Amino acid sequence: MSKKMKKRIIKKLLLLRKVAGTAQGEQKIMTTFDSKVSKVGGLSTLINKLRVMYAYFRHPDTSKKKKAIVGAALLYFIIPTDVLPDLLPFMGYVDDAAAAVIVWNLLARELDQFTSNGMTNKSTDF
Repeated sequence: MSKKMKKRIIKKLLLLRKVAGTAQGEQKIMTTFDSKVSKVGGLSTLINKLRVMYAYFRHPDTSKKKKAIVGAALLYFIIPTDVLPDLLPFMGYVDDAAAAVIVWNLLARELDQFTSNGMTNKSTDF
């Protein structure tokens, strides 16, 4: 990925972090995530990371600041108007994957611990 594309993705993530911290952003994530995942289908590594991030986002012990960061990646994935439009076959999800990896790397310790504690399985019971 080029530095220019990475900068554009990070810029969009920073904007979406503000949206994810609002009630409207949270509602968008909660009502749209599952349907978007079903549309993407075969990108299992990306989907698995996004599912963990979604569970982490929904978990009541996750701080508002970290929810906003993870929520930005989830909104980036959900909203079709990102750096590479999702309408482009396969290529449209390259930037979605990059956004997820950027956020995952930022919170890797917490997300890995969250996963190893089995919290992802409990998260759908809220």
